[in-house]
Amino acid sequence: MKPIVSLLLLATLLLAGCVSPTTVDYDRASAAKISNYQCFVIDSRETRSNYQDIVLSPIVDRRIEQAISRTLQAKGMQQDCPEPDFRITFNTITKTKTEVNDLGVGPTPFRRYPYYGYGRFSQLDINQYEEGTFIIDIIDQASKELVWRGTYTKRLGWSAPNDEEVQMIVEEILASFPPY
Repeated sequence: MKPIVSLLLLATLLLAGCVSPTTVDYDRASAAKISNYQCFVIDSRETRSNYQDIVLSPIVDRRIEQAISRTLQAKGMQQDCPEPDFRITFNTITKTKTEVNDLGVGPTPFRRYPYYGYGRFSQLDINQYEEGTFIIDIIDQASKELVWRGTYTKRLGWSAPNDEEVQMIVEEILASFPPY
């Protein structure tokens, strides 16, 4: 019996470890065009403020722009060219999540400890936290249409991400760009 329980526990841990905070979606009809992209431009903070709410500080904006530029240049793409193939814009979304954990044993809402002979109400642990989603959009310059989107979702901490964290997140999102 113990080997079966051990195998089930191991399988659960492996499957839980495979969950990725990154999702990618792209226009399958434009995949060939996307794979030929060579030159890009990143929308400035001022440009993005015309069509979306800016919630990031200018410091984090610069970190993200630099990380995107480094990651795409490492893939062989160029940023400084007169006619870019695609534009990159990015955005963040936050939402409050609620997590409820029932810490008692037995039927709810009234529980009885077997040796003490008295009952009590169950304990509920309610935890609210902020979950942030970082979005990178790739827009075809010729058609002005969204052709690729990558997102990264995680529980937010108390401080802004440093350069290394931003670089890791951007690399993880852009790992599957361009789609092959």
